[in-house]
Amino acid sequence: MKRSICVVLFCLLCWGTAKAQVEVFYLPESGFLRVSGEVTIRPEAASLSLLIFPTAHLTEFWADHLVEYSVQRYDHGTAVNFVVREVRPQTVTFAYEGLVEPKFKEAVLGPGQLWLPEFTVPVEEYAVVLQLPSHWTVVAGEVEDTQAQGAFQRVQLAPASGYPTITMASTAAEPEEAPAAAELSERDETPLGSEAEVETDEPPSQIRGELQARVRLQINRFTRALSQRSLAELNELISPALQQEGLAQYLASLPLYYGTVSSEVLEVPEEPDGTYQVSLATERGPRFTAAMTWQETGGALQLVQFRLAPAAQEVPREIATSCEAFVRELQAAVGTDNQARLEALLAPDLKQDRSQVLSFLESLETSAAWSVQQVAVDPFAVRVLVPTPAGNPLLVELELTPGQYNWLLKGLVVVPLP
Repeated sequence: MKRSICVVLFCLLCWGTAKAQVEVFYLPESGFLRVSGEVTIRPEAASLSLLIFPTAHLTEFWADHLVEYSVQRYDHGTAVNFVVREVRPQTVTFAYEGLVEPKFKEAVLGPGQLWLPEFTVPVEEYAVVLQLPSHWTVVAGEVEDTQAQGAFQRVQLAPASGYPTITMASTAAEPEEAPAAAELSERDETPLGSEAEVETDEPPSQIRGELQARVRLQINRFTRALSQRSLAELNELISPALQQEGLAQYLASLPLYYGTVSSEVLEVPEEPDGTYQVSLATERGPRFTAAMTWQETGGALQLVQFRLAPAAQEVPREIATSCEAFVRELQAAVGTDNQARLEALLAPDLKQDRSQVLSFLESLETSAAWSVQQVAVDPFAVRVLVPTPAGNPLLVELELTPGQYNWLLKGLVVVPLP
């Protein structure tokens, strides 16, 4: 069993050595631009800086030996000034987003647009993946591969050590020219003030793109408020119904030792009022997957539906199965009040007081099955949903360690759910 865990950890370490890459999401018609990724820089001094487009909002920034950083806005760009502890090659991780000038027929991304970060130090070669609506195509620039993904496409640009420039063109049909007033009066005799259908000048794809851009900005605000544990800001973003359920208080009580929170949109719905799948990662704690639905209310987008679950991780099926078996055995020992069996499932080096752990386990509800929500690798733990008589379940994290014949419980953390 120990060997299986080592294999899992080795695989995860191998996955972490992927080539530097920058992901770009761009909606030309609305001007929404989101950039995230990492690059390797070669500092020549401890004080460094990079420049991105003027309206960009920095959502994530880190370097291997980062001491501090600050953001300054200018007319020509947004500067991120930072200081590193060691002057040697290191990885810089970043994410930012904002609105640039909308384009409807042709769009250019290059040094003049500052779509990619422009560093004041040499940068090693990295790959760029550009996600575009399917009706836009790259007409100039080094493209290695293009893959369709529903209403979007992923364009893999050739790796470059310099600043790449690409030109895109829209393949969407031109909107029909509106008829003259005299012609309209002859063709349409609908009286003023009737309940005739009102049409917009903007194509549906543009309206949908603009709404998606606004939702992404709201998700960014939500992430910042969550990272700061700001109850006031969370209440501004959450609908009154969810406020009454105590969602804002619950989110604002995220343990401080988890550190800051970053987010990544995993899935964008086709319909404007659909559900967004968002990954929420804490600095020193677990990762979560959030399902969010946003709705226009009084001229502002508010969160009307929200569901949070631990983020899934890839682990070998045999390990997941053995963990599920341990949870069933633990529940059976609690349900039958088998004190000897319960004692045998606890590790000798249990992190918490042994009598308190036993007392807590014996207090858990066993009339319904405990549900395994996630098997985490580092530290090795199983997150279990345990029902309660009051109706609000408990999320119990069981930290496991290999025993001679099966898993043993080394520690536990309990999180009440709303």
